[in-house]
Amino acid sequence: MFGPDFDIDKVLEDAQRRVTKMTAIREQTAHLTGHAESTEGRIKVTSSATDPVAELRIDPRAMRMPAEELSSAIRSTITAARHDLDRQVEELAAFEYGDAGNPLDALKDKENMKATLGEVQGMFEKAGRDTQTMIDQLRRNLGITGQEPPR
Repeated sequence: MFGPDFDIDKVLEDAQRRVTKMTAIREQTAHLTGHAESTEGRIKVTSSATDPVAELRIDPRAMRMPAEELSSAIRSTITAARHDLDRQVEELAAFEYGDAGNPLDALKDKENMKATLGEVQGMFEKAGRDTQTMIDQLRRNLGITGQEPPR
């Protein structure tokens, strides 16, 4: 992955583009709402990014349902509203990223994500070691010894 053709500037530019897109998606997501209603239409739920139950409407006729049935209908309607919101967020991300690789897809494959994060961590650790080696080399070449770096 990090061979001789590896271009850190290209990686950083790509990362900046992704951050910009994610910021745009987050801002747009704040205005999205998921909606659902029970099969009888007596329970309606609106879900937002900040509130899973932003709005809950229960028709008075639903109050005649047995408590357990009413509770189950409310829970399943809330879940359906969250799924509707999630679907909209996924569609928005797919639109924003197109074929460039939707980062939300990466969240679905945790093992691949762990491996990628491990590679990135290794890359930064190596960059840190390489930087320290260069600093040490410069100090030796300049005859600087035993001096603490300025803070």
